[in-house]
Amino acid sequence: MSALLESARALAPELKALKDDLHRHPELSFQERRTTRQIRAYLAPLGVELVDLGMDTGLVGVLTGARPGPCAALRADIDAIAQQEWAGNPVVSQTPGVMHGCGHDLHTACLCGAARLLAGRRAELAGEVVFLFQPAEEITPGARAMVEHGLWDKLPHMPQFLFGLHNRPELPVGQVAVMEGPVMAGKSHFTITVTGRAGHGGSPHKCADVIVAAAAVVNALQTVVSRNTDPLEALVCSVCSIHAGTPDNFVPDTLTMTGSIRAHSAPAHRRAEERVGEIAAGVCAAYGCRAETAIRPDVPATVNSPAMTALARRAAAAVAGAENLVCPPPDMGSEDFAVLAQSVPAFFYWLGSGAPGRENPCWHNERFCAHDGALPLGAALLAQSALTALESR
Repeated sequence: MSALLESARALAPELKALKDDLHRHPELSFQERRTTRQIRAYLAPLGVELVDLGMDTGLVGVLTGARPGPCAALRADIDAIAQQEWAGNPVVSQTPGVMHGCGHDLHTACLCGAARLLAGRRAELAGEVVFLFQPAEEITPGARAMVEHGLWDKLPHMPQFLFGLHNRPELPVGQVAVMEGPVMAGKSHFTITVTGRAGHGGSPHKCADVIVAAAAVVNALQTVVSRNTDPLEALVCSVCSIHAGTPDNFVPDTLTMTGSIRAHSAPAHRRAEERVGEIAAGVCAAYGCRAETAIRPDVPATVNSPAMTALARRAAAAVAGAENLVCPPPDMGSEDFAVLAQSVPAFFYWLGSGAPGRENPCWHNERFCAHDGALPLGAALLAQSALTALESR
């Protein structure tokens, strides 16, 4: 066992207490005020210098080593989701309708643990480590908000490395996924407004029915994946909501549908955005209606470069053991870690959080429960990643 992991395991009760406290008091995106206070209180005795971004939530701290060197950054997300938690979980949210259903409480505790581990090694630390506790990942504007509030300009030095992690319940505790290339998908949102001609439900021939047209659009959009995208490319095009009408005997004249496009490849993503607009316009015209499509970009894909993957593999093997490194398929979820990675060479880990011998529900499920055994390894992994990166220069 590495000395760093041994030290992290000694911190396990402390990290569990912090994680459980955060779990009992979850806060939604950009409302993480108590969470921010708890993080600040944890970092206060460690000699971490705080950087004021002028934001209500989230926190940035800098640990300066005893010797000069480069700068590495470590990031955790801190927000919860709007979900009622199952009362049978070992630790349960005390806030009705809000829970840490994605494990951000675990991520936060891991990064706090990494800060303590590195603070205890300040004398041998050559360079700086930046700790980014990011708000509002669940709705994905948090990273961009930090950048817009001057994150990179207000740091003493621009980081040359950035590491983050996310728990993965499909992987058992003890495993770490080190993957080169795409890890999570880029995402954009679309809104299609369909305009037709209203009328009575008993006289459909006098109307231009937006609901029938929209139904055809939903079916036709499936061809964006099946006929407009290389079968070897990962892409999802989903209609997620449809809103139209109120009375049951009127045909409405407007309808709005919303959805998202996710892809690992930027060219495939752009082509899909084009096709959504073209298909909606063409299909609606065939039904005597008109469609207008608006695309709202959200986050780019999370992609691990070969150079950063090599560093991450060394760090992960040092604390988890090479036999516990795995390479699962990429995920089609999205992460605004990718926004930070546009400015800094970055790597994103999957951290096993599943318990053997039990059901491990996926993220955003009411029964989601990240295993506490992931805490020491997560803390050691982040700390070792910073050390490995700083030593590489």
